[in-house]
Amino acid sequence: MRGKDRVFIEARNLRKMFVKGGLLGHRRKIVAVDGVSFAIREGETLGLVGESGSGKTTIGRILTGLEKPDEGEVLVRDTPLEKYLESHRIKIQMIFQNPDTSLDPRQKVYDVIAEALEAAGDAPSRIRVQGILRDVGLPETIAYRYPHELSGGQKQRVAIARVIAVKPEFIVADEIVSALDATIKVRILRLIRRLQQEHGFAMLFISHDLPATASVSDSIAVMYSGRIMEYGDARDIVYEPMHPYTAHLVASVPRLYFGDSWSPPHIEMGDEMDDGAMHRGCPLYKRCPRAVPGLCDSKRPELLEIGGRRVACYKPLHKGTGEIRGEKAVAEAASK
Repeated sequence: MRGKDRVFIEARNLRKMFVKGGLLGHRRKIVAVDGVSFAIREGETLGLVGESGSGKTTIGRILTGLEKPDEGEVLVRDTPLEKYLESHRIKIQMIFQNPDTSLDPRQKVYDVIAEALEAAGDAPSRIRVQGILRDVGLPETIAYRYPHELSGGQKQRVAIARVIAVKPEFIVADEIVSALDATIKVRILRLIRRLQQEHGFAMLFISHDLPATASVSDSIAVMYSGRIMEYGDARDIVYEPMHPYTAHLVASVPRLYFGDSWSPPHIEMGDEMDDGAMHRGCPLYKRCPRAVPGLCDSKRPELLEIGGRRVACYKPLHKGTGEIRGEKAVAEAASK
């Protein structure tokens, strides 16, 4: 998949806010997405990883047209998303976290897949439906069962089969393995990777699970409080994190996932969580042990190119130990 130079979908400076409260309660604006930009090439996967409430799902919904950004734009092959969806709506699909809410309990699996084929302009048939089920690792007999008769892993495979049936060009996979047992999770991850290699679709893989994200992604964007903290090659993010928050996430992963030679830097973040409010500086200021008073709390760090990736930090790490920027650079930033 690497080596494909053409960008399929691009997000430019996306911003999205929601209003919380109302009626008798105090209304306040919550920042869900705050100036996010990235690009996904044809056939590639960008992993979007971060804690709950970081804005990952909102971005996925924006990229599929389910939400509209307050600011910024999404381009698909250099065409505005809204215009692209007018004639290619079916080519951009989303796999949801919980298949129980996305599958109609009144429809048998055959009808779920047949309906997708009809929407794509293909004539549904028993042979066609069974072939799609085999493609996602399900037996043909599944076709005549209802969703409530299936296991969690089987239901997620049906949800994936429905999406694959329409021959998508781009898929948003939103926490698709978070509710599955460990062994089933591995199988679903292998399945989605194989299907991507065979069908060539681009993908945004959303998860709070770093090992799962790293296993299917070409690049990873680490999010916190609606912003991208670090963005780069998936292997570099895991083995050589530069942002303190990325290092904190990586260090929280058990060593068995990445092997004995893996030795990430240990960064202990404070417990104070972000409340979704707007920030003048870095939203991690109160949690980060490397924060610079008078700088990190008042001046927003931009996502800049450093060491082959993009990092939003005044004191980033280098290969887990050294500094990319010294005290001189921090002083220069503070004076601006």
